[in-house]
Amino acid sequence: MSGRWWVRGRNTLRRRRRHVLVLAALAGGAVWMIVQAWQASRRAAGSFQGELYLNIGAALIMTLLTYVVLNPLFRELQTASIIEHPRLDRDALIERVAQSKETVAILETWTSMLEGPYVDRFNGALRSALANGATVRVLLLDPDSPAVRLRGAELRRRDASVAILNNLWHLARLHDELPETPRSRLQVRVYNAAPSVQMYRWDGKAFISFFPVRGSTFDTQQIEAFVSTPLGEFVADRFTELWETAPLQDLEACLTLRLCLRQGGRDLETCEALYVRVDGDWYIAGRDLVRNVARHGLAGLTVVLDRPEAAGEVFALDEADELAPEVYRRVVELFRAKYGLDGRNDTENRVIFNLVGRSPAAA
Repeated sequence: MSGRWWVRGRNTLRRRRRHVLVLAALAGGAVWMIVQAWQASRRAAGSFQGELYLNIGAALIMTLLTYVVLNPLFRELQTASIIEHPRLDRDALIERVAQSKETVAILETWTSMLEGPYVDRFNGALRSALANGATVRVLLLDPDSPAVRLRGAELRRRDASVAILNNLWHLARLHDELPETPRSRLQVRVYNAAPSVQMYRWDGKAFISFFPVRGSTFDTQQIEAFVSTPLGEFVADRFTELWETAPLQDLEACLTLRLCLRQGGRDLETCEALYVRVDGDWYIAGRDLVRNVARHGLAGLTVVLDRPEAAGEVFALDEADELAPEVYRRVVELFRAKYGLDGRNDTENRVIFNLVGRSPAAA
């Protein structure tokens, strides 16, 4: 809780500091011009230089007064311009995202904009925004967090984990297809807090909705508001807080797991693997794993993960197809949702291992 208030307080301080800096710059410039005009008039009354300084100083004073008077009025007008929609206007969202030039930000459990009939159009809109120079930030719920299981139970008819992993698959495909410069501006993270608010932001405006106890946010009332309004600032602060405290900081970490293979007290290889988690357990796949198992065998083969949540823990490898059938089917379902059926999921990647926790001393 203290961290949340610290982030919000810092963001509020930044906004106030920006206003104070504008006022200070205008006031300082006006004073400096007037002083220069006074000094020039002492040297030569009615000089051109003195008149110039005086006119510029007077203009800065008028600009300062205008800013002080009109800035609150603009904020009031933006607040008054809040528009309510009975549901998310997907067509309008696609159009506005495509026209964005600065910022696109999505805060969701998962987004149906990357599902069904919308995925190609929305991907095209994201491409356009990135081509315009915008930074796209997507923040989705951790597919193995307690919050996602709660949200799935509330919706009943949807498997939230599968939906989130499928979103990650579409974002990974988009990421791989982008040129290097726009690719660096497509940023994806996952959060593990309880979901409370949805946001689709394009530059200075956003669609905002609060999660209903039952049902999808897409079918509930949406508020279209400027981000600079109190409501917009509140939701933007929430996004920043979740973004900065996200356990996975980039799309690569969402998709691949870096690990070290060991046997007989020596390191064999450091490699990357595909992975999913089910109820906190790790399931991994990849050609490097298959190659090492074929060469060294499973006996005594251990794994150390390069992840903070598994720091200091050593795992043994087992073949996942020896698990209970319902568990194995669930793991395969999540792998398919996350990695699809393209080149990422070749024959070697279909061999799935589960990690069995061991103490460091036992390794």
